[in-house]
Parts: sequence; C-alpha cells; structure tokens
Amino acid sequence: MVRGRRTKVATPTKLERGEKLREAILSLPSNLMADGYGALLKPPGPVQLIADPVEDPKTGGMIGHVEEPLGIYIQRVSIVDNFSQRPPFDHVTDPIYKRLIRDFIQGGMMPESKVAALGHVEQARRANSLNEEGISYSIIDGLQRLYCYCISVLLVWRGEQLVRDRVIAPESWEYFKEAVTGFGDSRAAAEQLLQRVMRYEVFYRVDLAGLLHYMVTFNTGQRRMSLPVQLEIMRRPLIQELERAGIPVWQDINMLPGMKAPKDKFNASDLVLATEAFITNNAQTTASVEAERALEVPQFLENIGDIQDVVGTLSRLTTEIHPEVMRVYAEDPSRRFLLSGSGAFLVSLAAACGYIRNRNNMKMLDGALDKLRKEIGKPKEDPLNLEDYWKALAMITTSRGKATRRLVYDTFVRFFTGASLELEWVDTARQITGVAV
Repeated sequence: MVRGRRTKVATPTKLERGEKLREAILSLPSNLMADGYGALLKPPGPVQLIADPVEDPKTGGMIGHVEEPLGIYIQRVSIVDNFSQRPPFDHVTDPIYKRLIRDFIQGGMMPESKVAALGHVEQARRANSLNEEGISYSIIDGLQRLYCYCISVLLVWRGEQLVRDRVIAPESWEYFKEAVTGFGDSRAAAEQLLQRVMRYEVFYRVDLAGLLHYMVTFNTGQRRMSLPVQLEIMRRPLIQELERAGIPVWQDINMLPGMKAPKDKFNASDLVLATEAFITNNAQTTASVEAERALEVPQFLENIGDIQDVVGTLSRLTTEIHPEVMRVYAEDPSRRFLLSGSGAFLVSLAAACGYIRNRNNMKMLDGALDKLRKEIGKPKEDPLNLEDYWKALAMITTSRGKATRRLVYDTFVRFFTGASLELEWVDTARQITGVAV
C-alpha cells in the first residue's frame, strides 16, 4: 500500500446496517446499564394508570392511560418477540422517520402508542389485571416509534461512533449531527432522553384475537398485515411448541429489509397450515381461510393428544425426513429444499400423514414415515422420483394450486397405504387430469 494513503472502508450494505442496528437496539438497555445509566433503567414494575380505565364493548377489554420515563418504556416493550404488525425498515434514511427521530431528540412530542398487556403468552390467556405476575407487553400501534426512540438514544449516547461501527451510514449521521451535538455533553443528553415522559394507552383483558383486532384496526391506513404474520400472531403457542421440539422455524415477523428467508428453515405460517392439514387431513388448507378461521376460533389444539401427534409428526418430517432429502439431493437446490422451500408440498404431505393417522392410528403413521425414510435411503439417484414429479406438474394446466396439492396428497396416500410401491407422480396426475401419458 502506498505510504500515507488511507485504507478505503467499504460502505455497509442496507441489510448489514439493519442487522447491526437491530442488534444495537436489542442490547441497548443492558449496554446503557453497563455504562453507568442503571439509575435511569430500573426494572419495570406493574403499570400505573393515571386515570380510571374504560371498557371496550367490542372485545370486552379494558383501556387505560400510562405515563412513565423512556428508560422504563424501552424495557417494558421491546422488539424482542414483539407481535409486529409489519417489518421494520431503514428508519435513518426514510425521510419521514429520520425527521421524527431528529424532532424527538430536540424535544418534540410524539403521539401516544398503544400497548397490549397479555397473560402468559404460551397459554394465550388474558391478563385480567395489570397487577398479575408474568405479564408480557406487546405493541399494538407504535412499533416504528419504538425504533425511533431507541435510535434517538443511540445517537445522543454514541454519536459518530455509530458510523465507525457500521450501524448507520455517514450521510445519516450528517443529517442528525447538528441536533445531536447541540446538547454538548453526550452523557447529559442521554440522561435527559431516558427521563423523557412517555405516554401510551395500555389494553388488557384481551386475548390474541383481540390483539389482532386492534392491530388491524389501528393500522388500516398503513400496509395491510400479511397473512403469514397474522398466522404467526394467532398461532404463537403452537409455533413455540414446535420450536421447543427442535424444528428449525423461520418467522416473517423477523424479516429485515433486504433479508431472505433461510431455505433450510420452515416458515412458521407453513407449519401452522401443515398442522391444520394434518388434523383435518385436508390438503386444500390455505392461509386466507386459516387466518379467517383463527379470528373466529382463537382456541387451537386444546386436545393434548392432538398436540402430541402434531408435534411428533412435524418433528419427524422436518428433522428426520427433511435432512435425508437434503443429503440425497445435495447437488440440486430445486430438490434439496423440497420440504422447507415449498409450503404447498409440506402442507399436502402433512395432510396425507393426517389421513393415515385419522384412518388408523399414530403407530400406523410412524410405520408409513419409516417406509418413506427407507425409500429415500435407497441407493438410487432419484429415490423420490422427483423427475416424474416435475413431469406431473407440467400436466396440470388448470386450477394449478388445488391440483398440485391434490397431486402430492394423493401420491403420498397411495404410497403410505401400499396402493403403489413407489411415488408414482405421473400416474396420479393422469388420474387427476384425465390426460393419458
């Protein structure tokens, strides 16, 4: 390198900045305490209302008003496991949100956020009182403002170091620089922000259905909540149960701008649909129908036997069958991620498993899955006959979604029941379409 020439530092990508910023926000309270701000970050106690709550006749929930310092607020509500109504984006470059951040640093008042107080989330129960133990707080409306508040604290606390740490771009720092440096002492500025009084509405005595109702209601002027996110919200207890079983789950709630879902993980909404398909042995289960049903029937899988059967079956499909498929088709990405990359295939296979379980029992289903795993392990180049699978798909020209799901379902049912000795995709397609091969 020529003497005296400065080393050029590559500009971080949008995704890299987003991930670093998210990490900085997640660790903000603990890092502030480590830097001596502990007196302003006392653990949140029970919410204290400033006026009598009112009842919402629609949900039966109660709504009250709260005032507390920002240092308490950023601990009470967090982006960790938050039921986000839409993914976050690049706040420090967005013209509206970066102005909101600057105004907040300079003392501007922000609209009230709306926060739900929920009972034990895994049990999806209501918090009937704000004095209950184990309450979790989920933002209904105000997630983007929470990001802005945390970014404001980061800016006045760490200043230009955020650029050197590749958390924000240099041009973003130039926008905030005057507002941040106007305070003079960064420590005093951070303390002032942490003591800023936040005002928000708290909703309690509501369940997950009520939470989703409020999210949709208060975000009608924004982008519509996606169906996968709705399913992740309403079926969160199920998703947590599947994660505990070791299933590699990916949730759309965690998606950052520029981020792609990992191919080797299973989308949480696909697992929700696979669960319903398994219980009803119905391959035609769809996200729109299930999301609507979730609003009408919020309680799900109350029978402990159903829960055990669902977890056991999906665990075998995702942690036994899936790795074998990835191993056999390691050189072909289109086949390697057949189960994790195709929600329709997974849901239809789960429905076929449900047929065996409902017609017979779990012992027979375990035998069927053993048979499938043995088939995959045969010393053949294409043990699942996926070359024929693509040919069968090409034969389907109308109602492709429904016909494809039926193709997968019928082919596996025939294989599981012994009606065919291998996966006969083309023969099944011929029976569905009536087209001769």
